[in-house]
Amino acid sequence: MNKAQDGSNSLIQNERRRLLIDATISAISEHGLSKVTLAKIAKLAGLTAGSVNFHFDSKELLLLEALSYLTRELDQSIDKAIENAGADPAAQLLAVFEASLDPEVTEPRKTAVWYAYASEARTRADYQKICGAQERKTFGLILGLCNQIINRGKKKGKMDPRAMANAIQGLIDETWEEILYAGDDYDREDARLIYLSFLASVFPWSYTLPERGSNAIYNENSQAVKLKIRQANSSDIKLLGNLFDMYRQFYDQPGDLKQAKKFIGDNLRKERSVIFLATDQQNRPLGFTQLYPGWCSVATEPFWTLYDLYVDEAARQLGVGRALMTAAEEHARKTR
Repeated sequence: MNKAQDGSNSLIQNERRRLLIDATISAISEHGLSKVTLAKIAKLAGLTAGSVNFHFDSKELLLLEALSYLTRELDQSIDKAIENAGADPAAQLLAVFEASLDPEVTEPRKTAVWYAYASEARTRADYQKICGAQERKTFGLILGLCNQIINRGKKKGKMDPRAMANAIQGLIDETWEEILYAGDDYDREDARLIYLSFLASVFPWSYTLPERGSNAIYNENSQAVKLKIRQANSSDIKLLGNLFDMYRQFYDQPGDLKQAKKFIGDNLRKERSVIFLATDQQNRPLGFTQLYPGWCSVATEPFWTLYDLYVDEAARQLGVGRALMTAAEEHARKTR
Protein backbone atom coordinates (compact mmCIF):
# COMPACT_ATOMS: atom_id res chain seq x y z
CA MET A 1 0.00 0.00 0.00
CA ASN A 2 1.45 3.38 -0.98
CA LYS A 3 1.41 6.48 1.21
CA ALA A 4 -1.52 8.04 -0.66
CA GLN A 5 -3.69 4.97 -0.10
CA ASP A 6 -2.61 4.75 3.53
CA GLY A 7 -3.51 8.41 4.06
CA SER A 8 -6.87 7.96 2.36
CA ASN A 9 -7.73 4.95 4.52
CA SER A 10 -6.73 6.87 7.63
CA LEU A 11 -9.11 9.69 6.69
CA ILE A 12 -11.92 7.19 6.11
CA GLN A 13 -11.33 5.50 9.45
CA ASN A 14 -11.24 8.86 11.28
CA GLU A 15 -14.48 9.92 9.61
CA ARG A 16 -16.17 6.66 10.62
CA ARG A 17 -15.01 7.11 14.21
CA ARG A 18 -16.44 10.63 14.15
CA LEU A 19 -19.74 9.31 12.77
CA LEU A 20 -19.90 6.69 15.50
CA ILE A 21 -19.23 9.21 18.25
CA ASP A 22 -21.90 11.55 16.89
CA ALA A 23 -24.33 8.64 16.57
CA THR A 24 -23.54 7.65 20.17
CA ILE A 25 -24.43 11.15 21.35
CA SER A 26 -27.72 10.98 19.42
CA ALA A 27 -28.48 7.50 20.76
CA ILE A 28 -27.89 8.53 24.38
CA SER A 29 -30.04 11.63 23.89
CA GLU A 30 -32.85 9.54 22.40
CA HIS A 31 -32.71 6.39 24.53
CA GLY A 32 -30.66 7.22 27.64
CA LEU A 33 -27.40 5.63 28.70
CA SER A 34 -28.93 2.45 30.07
CA LYS A 35 -30.77 1.58 26.86
CA VAL A 36 -28.04 2.39 24.34
CA THR A 37 -26.88 -0.58 22.28
CA LEU A 38 -24.23 -0.94 19.59
CA ALA A 39 -26.97 -1.89 17.14
CA LYS A 40 -28.81 1.39 17.77
CA ILE A 41 -25.59 3.37 17.41
CA ALA A 42 -24.63 1.58 14.19
CA LYS A 43 -28.08 2.23 12.71
CA LEU A 44 -27.89 5.95 13.45
CA ALA A 45 -24.38 6.11 11.96
CA GLY A 46 -25.45 4.23 8.83
CA LEU A 47 -22.83 1.55 9.48
CA THR A 48 -22.89 -2.16 10.27
CA ALA A 49 -22.61 -3.46 13.84
CA GLY A 50 -19.37 -5.16 12.83
CA SER A 51 -17.80 -1.87 11.83
CA VAL A 52 -18.49 -0.53 15.33
CA ASN A 53 -16.44 -3.38 16.83
CA PHE A 54 -13.68 -2.67 14.33
CA HIS A 55 -13.22 0.85 15.71
CA PHE A 56 -14.10 0.25 19.36
CA ASP A 57 -13.53 -2.97 21.30
CA SER A 58 -16.65 -2.50 23.40
CA LYS A 59 -19.69 -0.31 23.98
CA GLU A 60 -18.12 1.03 27.16
CA LEU A 61 -15.03 2.26 25.31
CA LEU A 62 -17.27 4.00 22.77
CA LEU A 63 -19.29 5.64 25.55
CA LEU A 64 -16.09 6.84 27.20
CA GLU A 65 -14.82 8.27 23.93
CA ALA A 66 -18.12 10.11 23.39
CA LEU A 67 -17.79 11.71 26.83
CA SER A 68 -14.16 12.60 26.18
CA TYR A 69 -15.18 14.15 22.85
CA LEU A 70 -17.79 16.38 24.49
CA THR A 71 -15.28 17.42 27.14
CA ARG A 72 -12.64 18.34 24.56
CA GLU A 73 -15.21 20.27 22.53
CA LEU A 74 -16.25 22.34 25.56
CA ASP A 75 -12.65 22.95 26.63
CA GLN A 76 -11.67 24.04 23.12
CA SER A 77 -14.67 26.38 22.91
CA ILE A 78 -13.72 28.04 26.21
CA ASP A 79 -10.01 28.21 25.31
CA LYS A 80 -10.77 29.81 21.94
CA ALA A 81 -13.15 32.31 23.51
CA ILE A 82 -10.55 33.25 26.11
CA GLU A 83 -7.88 33.67 23.44
CA ASN A 84 -10.11 35.92 21.34
CA ALA A 85 -11.05 38.01 24.39
CA GLY A 86 -7.52 39.32 24.91
CA ALA A 87 -5.78 40.00 28.22
CA ASP A 88 -8.60 41.78 30.06
CA PRO A 89 -10.00 39.45 32.81
CA ALA A 90 -13.48 41.02 32.55
CA ALA A 91 -13.60 40.30 28.82
CA GLN A 92 -12.30 36.79 29.47
CA LEU A 93 -15.02 36.09 32.05
CA LEU A 94 -17.61 37.34 29.58
CA ALA A 95 -16.08 34.99 27.00
CA VAL A 96 -16.56 32.02 29.36
CA PHE A 97 -20.27 32.82 29.49
CA GLU A 98 -20.39 33.17 25.70
CA ALA A 99 -18.69 29.81 25.27
CA SER A 100 -21.25 28.28 27.63
CA LEU A 101 -24.01 29.48 25.27
CA ASP A 102 -22.33 28.35 22.05
CA PRO A 103 -25.13 26.56 20.13
CA GLU A 104 -22.65 24.03 18.77
CA VAL A 105 -21.56 23.00 22.26
CA THR A 106 -24.90 23.34 24.04
CA GLU A 107 -27.36 22.06 21.48
CA PRO A 108 -30.22 20.29 23.34
CA ARG A 109 -29.02 16.87 22.21
CA LYS A 110 -25.59 17.40 23.78
CA THR A 111 -26.84 18.95 27.01
CA ALA A 112 -29.07 15.89 27.49
CA VAL A 113 -26.03 13.67 27.10
CA TRP A 114 -23.97 15.74 29.55
CA TYR A 115 -26.68 15.26 32.19
CA ALA A 116 -26.91 11.55 31.38
CA TYR A 117 -23.21 11.08 32.08
CA ALA A 118 -23.33 13.32 35.17
CA SER A 119 -26.15 11.26 36.66
CA GLU A 120 -24.03 8.11 36.28
CA ALA A 121 -20.84 9.71 37.57
CA ARG A 122 -21.60 8.90 41.23
CA THR A 123 -21.35 5.18 40.53
CA ARG A 124 -18.84 5.23 37.68
CA ALA A 125 -15.29 6.23 38.59
CA ASP A 126 -14.30 6.67 34.92
CA TYR A 127 -17.19 9.06 34.21
CA GLN A 128 -16.55 10.88 37.48
CA LYS A 129 -12.89 11.36 36.61
CA ILE A 130 -13.62 12.94 33.22
CA CYS A 131 -16.57 15.07 34.34
CA GLY A 132 -14.83 16.13 37.54
CA ALA A 133 -11.63 17.17 35.80
CA GLN A 134 -13.55 19.34 33.33
CA GLU A 135 -15.62 20.98 36.07
CA ARG A 136 -12.56 21.70 38.22
CA LYS A 137 -10.75 23.24 35.26
CA THR A 138 -13.63 25.58 34.42
CA PHE A 139 -14.22 26.54 38.04
CA GLY A 140 -10.51 27.25 38.55
CA LEU A 141 -10.53 29.52 35.51
CA ILE A 142 -13.60 31.42 36.72
CA LEU A 143 -12.16 31.73 40.23
CA GLY A 144 -8.91 33.20 38.93
CA LEU A 145 -10.76 35.74 36.76
CA CYS A 146 -13.06 36.76 39.63
CA ASN A 147 -10.02 37.31 41.82
CA GLN A 148 -8.43 39.58 39.21
CA ILE A 149 -11.63 41.58 38.70
CA ILE A 150 -12.11 42.01 42.47
CA ASN A 151 -8.53 43.24 42.82
CA ARG A 152 -9.05 45.66 39.93
CA GLY A 153 -12.08 47.12 41.74
CA LYS A 154 -10.05 47.36 44.97
CA LYS A 155 -12.56 45.08 46.68
CA LYS A 156 -10.08 42.56 48.05
CA GLY A 157 -11.20 41.58 51.53
CA LYS A 158 -14.68 42.95 50.86
CA MET A 159 -15.75 40.38 48.27
CA ASP A 160 -15.10 36.65 48.31
CA PRO A 161 -13.85 35.47 44.89
CA ARG A 162 -14.84 31.87 45.62
CA ALA A 163 -18.41 32.92 46.42
CA MET A 164 -18.55 34.90 43.17
CA ALA A 165 -17.11 31.97 41.20
CA ASN A 166 -19.68 29.62 42.73
CA ALA A 167 -22.49 31.99 41.77
CA ILE A 168 -21.22 32.27 38.19
CA GLN A 169 -20.76 28.51 37.86
CA GLY A 170 -24.28 28.07 39.23
CA LEU A 171 -25.66 30.51 36.64
CA ILE A 172 -23.95 28.58 33.85
CA ASP A 173 -25.30 25.28 35.23
CA GLU A 174 -28.80 26.76 35.40
CA THR A 175 -28.47 27.89 31.78
CA TRP A 176 -27.57 24.37 30.68
CA GLU A 177 -30.51 22.94 32.64
CA GLU A 178 -32.90 25.37 30.95
CA ILE A 179 -31.51 24.41 27.53
CA LEU A 180 -32.11 20.76 28.44
CA TYR A 181 -35.81 21.36 29.12
CA ALA A 182 -36.54 24.11 26.56
CA GLY A 183 -34.72 22.43 23.68
CA ASP A 184 -34.64 24.36 20.42
CA ASP A 185 -37.01 26.99 21.86
CA TYR A 186 -34.41 28.18 24.37
CA ASP A 187 -33.88 31.95 24.16
CA ARG A 188 -30.11 32.46 24.22
CA GLU A 189 -30.42 36.21 23.81
CA ASP A 190 -32.51 36.43 26.97
CA ALA A 191 -29.93 34.29 28.78
CA ARG A 192 -27.22 36.67 27.60
CA LEU A 193 -29.11 39.62 29.08
CA ILE A 194 -29.42 37.77 32.38
CA TYR A 195 -25.74 37.03 32.79
CA LEU A 196 -24.69 40.48 31.57
CA SER A 197 -27.04 41.99 34.14
CA PHE A 198 -25.59 39.74 36.84
CA LEU A 199 -22.00 40.68 36.00
CA ALA A 200 -22.87 44.39 35.92
CA SER A 201 -24.59 44.06 39.31
CA VAL A 202 -21.68 42.37 41.11
CA PHE A 203 -18.79 43.96 39.18
CA PRO A 204 -20.11 47.43 38.19
CA TRP A 205 -16.57 48.78 37.70
CA SER A 206 -15.98 46.31 34.87
CA TYR A 207 -19.39 45.87 33.18
CA THR A 208 -22.24 48.05 31.99
CA LEU A 209 -25.85 47.11 32.80
CA PRO A 210 -27.54 46.21 29.47
CA GLU A 211 -30.90 47.57 28.44
CA ARG A 212 -33.56 45.10 27.40
CA GLY A 213 -34.42 45.46 23.75
CA SER A 214 -31.07 47.03 22.89
CA ASN A 215 -28.62 45.59 20.39
CA ALA A 216 -25.66 45.96 22.71
CA ILE A 217 -22.44 44.03 22.35
CA TYR A 218 -19.34 44.39 24.51
CA ASN A 219 -15.84 45.32 23.46
CA GLU A 220 -12.53 44.06 24.81
CA ASN A 221 -12.92 46.41 27.80
CA SER A 222 -16.41 45.04 28.56
CA GLN A 223 -18.03 48.35 27.69
CA ALA A 224 -21.35 48.49 25.85
CA VAL A 225 -21.12 49.06 22.10
CA LYS A 226 -24.26 49.78 20.09
CA LEU A 227 -24.61 47.16 17.37
CA LYS A 228 -26.37 48.11 14.15
CA ILE A 229 -27.55 45.61 11.56
CA ARG A 230 -28.75 46.90 8.20
CA GLN A 231 -29.29 45.65 4.68
CA ALA A 232 -26.33 46.87 2.65
CA ASN A 233 -26.51 48.93 -0.51
CA SER A 234 -24.01 50.22 -3.08
CA SER A 235 -22.79 52.94 -0.70
CA ASP A 236 -21.43 50.18 1.56
CA ILE A 237 -19.10 48.64 -1.04
CA LYS A 238 -15.95 50.01 0.58
CA LEU A 239 -16.87 48.69 4.03
CA LEU A 240 -18.02 45.36 2.67
CA GLY A 241 -15.03 45.04 0.35
CA ASN A 242 -12.60 45.00 3.26
CA LEU A 243 -14.65 42.44 5.16
CA PHE A 244 -15.14 40.27 2.08
CA ASP A 245 -11.42 40.32 1.33
CA MET A 246 -10.64 39.17 4.90
CA TYR A 247 -13.37 36.53 4.58
CA ARG A 248 -11.75 35.08 1.45
CA GLN A 249 -8.33 35.10 3.09
CA PHE A 250 -9.83 33.17 6.01
CA TYR A 251 -10.54 30.43 3.47
CA ASP A 252 -6.94 30.48 2.22
CA GLN A 253 -7.52 32.71 -0.81
CA PRO A 254 -4.91 35.35 -1.66
CA GLY A 255 -5.76 38.89 -0.59
CA ASP A 256 -7.26 40.92 -3.44
CA LEU A 257 -9.17 43.98 -2.23
CA LYS A 258 -9.89 45.22 -5.75
CA GLN A 259 -11.49 41.93 -6.76
CA ALA A 260 -13.40 41.74 -3.47
CA LYS A 261 -14.95 45.19 -3.99
CA LYS A 262 -15.81 44.39 -7.62
CA PHE A 263 -17.55 41.13 -6.73
CA ILE A 264 -19.53 42.61 -3.84
CA GLY A 265 -20.35 45.73 -5.86
CA ASP A 266 -21.64 43.68 -8.79
CA ASN A 267 -23.79 41.58 -6.47
CA LEU A 268 -25.39 44.66 -4.94
CA ARG A 269 -25.85 46.64 -8.17
CA LYS A 270 -27.25 43.68 -10.09
CA GLU A 271 -29.31 42.50 -7.09
CA ARG A 272 -27.72 39.07 -7.26
CA SER A 273 -27.68 38.80 -3.48
CA VAL A 274 -28.89 40.39 -0.26
CA ILE A 275 -26.20 41.39 2.23
CA PHE A 276 -26.62 42.36 5.88
CA LEU A 277 -23.86 44.47 7.41
CA ALA A 278 -23.07 44.80 11.12
CA THR A 279 -21.45 48.04 12.34
CA ASP A 280 -20.85 49.83 15.61
CA GLN A 281 -22.06 53.35 16.41
CA GLN A 282 -19.05 54.82 14.57
CA ASN A 283 -20.08 52.87 11.44
CA ARG A 284 -17.04 50.60 11.71
CA PRO A 285 -17.73 47.27 9.99
CA LEU A 286 -17.92 44.26 12.30
CA GLY A 287 -19.25 41.52 10.05
CA PHE A 288 -21.59 40.58 7.23
CA THR A 289 -23.74 37.78 5.88
CA GLN A 290 -24.67 37.24 2.24
CA LEU A 291 -27.83 35.50 1.01
CA TYR A 292 -28.48 34.22 -2.50
CA PRO A 293 -32.04 33.72 -3.82
CA GLY A 294 -33.23 30.44 -5.26
CA TRP A 295 -36.34 28.46 -6.13
CA CYS A 296 -37.53 25.06 -4.96
CA SER A 297 -39.39 23.19 -7.70
CA VAL A 298 -40.94 20.65 -5.35
CA ALA A 299 -42.32 23.22 -2.91
CA THR A 300 -42.92 25.70 -5.77
CA GLU A 301 -41.68 28.57 -3.65
CA PRO A 302 -38.59 30.76 -3.29
CA PHE A 303 -35.89 30.20 -0.71
CA TRP A 304 -32.69 31.90 0.46
CA THR A 305 -29.27 30.32 0.81
CA LEU A 306 -27.08 31.81 3.53
CA TYR A 307 -23.77 31.37 1.73
CA ASP A 308 -21.36 33.70 3.55
CA LEU A 309 -21.03 34.71 7.19
CA TYR A 310 -17.99 36.54 8.54
CA VAL A 311 -17.21 38.49 11.72
CA ASP A 312 -14.05 40.54 12.14
CA GLU A 313 -11.67 38.81 14.53
CA ALA A 314 -11.80 41.69 17.02
CA ALA A 315 -15.61 41.41 17.25
CA ARG A 316 -15.94 37.65 17.68
CA GLN A 317 -17.62 35.99 20.66
CA LEU A 318 -19.72 39.14 21.15
CA GLY A 319 -22.97 38.08 19.50
CA VAL A 320 -22.38 39.76 16.12
CA GLY A 321 -22.73 36.52 14.17
CA ARG A 322 -25.98 35.64 15.94
CA ALA A 323 -27.39 39.10 15.25
CA LEU A 324 -26.57 38.72 11.55
CA MET A 325 -28.16 35.27 11.48
CA THR A 326 -31.30 36.67 13.11
CA ALA A 327 -31.53 39.44 10.50
CA ALA A 328 -31.10 36.89 7.72
CA GLU A 329 -33.82 34.66 9.17
CA GLU A 330 -36.24 37.57 9.52
CA HIS A 331 -35.59 38.59 5.91
CA ALA A 332 -36.19 35.04 4.68
CA ARG A 333 -39.49 34.81 6.56
CA LYS A 334 -40.72 38.16 5.25
CA THR A 335 -39.90 37.40 1.60
CA ARG A 336 -41.26 33.84 1.31
